[in-house]
Amino acid sequence: MAIPKKSVTSANLIEEAIDSLLRGDGRELDAYLSKVEAEVPILDTRANVHCYVISHDGNDQPRVKDLAKAVASRIIDYAIPRGELIKAQEYILKHNSFAKITELQKKARSLFTTLSNTGEGGEMLLYMLIQNYLRLPQIMCKMSLKTNSQLHYNGSDALHMKFDKNSQRLALYWGESKLYQSIDNAITECLESIKPFLCDDGGSNARQMRDLQLMSSFLDLGDPDLEGALLRYLDPDDTHFNKLQYRGACLIGFDEACYPKKPNAKTEEEVINEVQASLKTWEKKLSTKIINRTPLDSIFMEIFLVPFPSVEDFRKSFLGEIQNA
Repeated sequence: MAIPKKSVTSANLIEEAIDSLLRGDGRELDAYLSKVEAEVPILDTRANVHCYVISHDGNDQPRVKDLAKAVASRIIDYAIPRGELIKAQEYILKHNSFAKITELQKKARSLFTTLSNTGEGGEMLLYMLIQNYLRLPQIMCKMSLKTNSQLHYNGSDALHMKFDKNSQRLALYWGESKLYQSIDNAITECLESIKPFLCDDGGSNARQMRDLQLMSSFLDLGDPDLEGALLRYLDPDDTHFNKLQYRGACLIGFDEACYPKKPNAKTEEEVINEVQASLKTWEKKLSTKIINRTPLDSIFMEIFLVPFPSVEDFRKSFLGEIQNA
């Protein structure tokens, strides 16, 4: 595996270089999601739970469609590799024209499926949750690797990264998003999907191997020095690979009846209080289901619980926004 001659080798330099990949200031979702709790440890596991509800507008209606619009507006950030974005920026500066941005917008839109049962809205929301609240940048644009827009990418829903100074390990976060009417189904399906990526103990048939190979072949961060450093961690034949730690990031979205059915029927604070009252039950479900999938209980995970008035309404709204982008 070829490594650039000049490499970022210092742990501090790797951390700074990874942090520089972050987009936005971490407040892009503040108008659409309201925090119930964040970073609460789940009993007898190494997982933390973060819970957010859909924010209300001035008439106390949950802003589901506005959230879908805000998520869909990030399709270029999410789907286009950084090298292409850098070239587009250079074109703007040189020619004082935004033509290349328009081209990238069309390209990004073409990568998304038009299937009504698409899970790509949840995947993009997970991307924004990880980026905004955990402050972990995306390490690979998996959408650009799709060979058919009407098919979903076969692999993890998200790939993000950070350098953990405390453990001196490079943490690779595998992400999974599941939006179901039932919280029980959403939790079960999400944990079943992510477990193989986090708990497979290596070898030729390891579930992570295909994504690791794709990252090694198509790593595009716009920073050759950082790419060279990271390639060493992604190479099973390099001793740096022994410092690559797998972690998880999950979005579990589900229908919740606490939201108002009509304007001015229930305040956002009342919704938050009802969700807060249900959280212990939800966290107990998470704890039980994680422990029942040992050794998942020993893996570091960040789990976002997001109750919706209707996950199907969010899915439809996202699909409509993407088609009109």
